[in-house]
Amino acid sequence: MKYEVLTDLAPEDVISRAESYYREHTGLEVQARSEDRLELSGAIGVAKISAERDHGGYTTVYAETDRGAGFDVTDQTLRFLYSIPHV
Repeated sequence: MKYEVLTDLAPEDVISRAESYYREHTGLEVQARSEDRLELSGAIGVAKISAERDHGGYTTVYAETDRGAGFDVTDQTLRFLYSIPHV
């Protein structure tokens, strides 16, 4: 599943919040991390979060999971996206 939201957070803040959220709410482990990208995997699936600042000052957050709906990585990813401020 793929998702996209706009926020006024800086990309590095989005990634930091994502890492904290997934650490607290899932058993996923970080596979790769940079200032604008985070990849996690574990028993419930795979999540990839990236954040890109546009010229208007907003950050586009892209989230991708390897599963459909159900209590798994996709549901946790949606919960994370709802936890950040939207514009």
